[in-house]
Amino acid sequence: MIIEQYIKPGKVKLVYRHLQQLGEGSELLSEASECAADQGRFWEMRYAIYTRYRALYGDTMGEAVAAAEEAGADAEAMRACIDAATHEAAVRADHAAAAAEGVRSRPVFKVGERTLIGQQPFGAFQQLLDQALGA
Repeated sequence: MIIEQYIKPGKVKLVYRHLQQLGEGSELLSEASECAADQGRFWEMRYAIYTRYRALYGDTMGEAVAAAEEAGADAEAMRACIDAATHEAAVRADHAAAAAEGVRSRPVFKVGERTLIGQQPFGAFQQLLDQALGA
């Protein structure tokens, strides 16, 4: 509902930051997500990653490739993108920015000066967003 009511109409902007909570595997998956984004499949890739969460920390690259295929992204292009470290600096910068803001886990949502931590009902977002928009 947030996407339909606020983001798509251009009322607010959603900014996603990668948080590397689980070490190298997290960095690889963050880069894989950005490589999928190059193909217009960022959110599909994030969904595929979350559905495989428990399996991802064995053969992380293999699972990232499987997630890319599930997300409809070109897995070989994604692998080449990761090998070239195309998004490595941006992913690391995201993590550093999140850490500098004190973010240690997800999800965390910032709306203006307010912060929502954890899964929240739509009404909590709606109230903050409407206040921030002066609605």
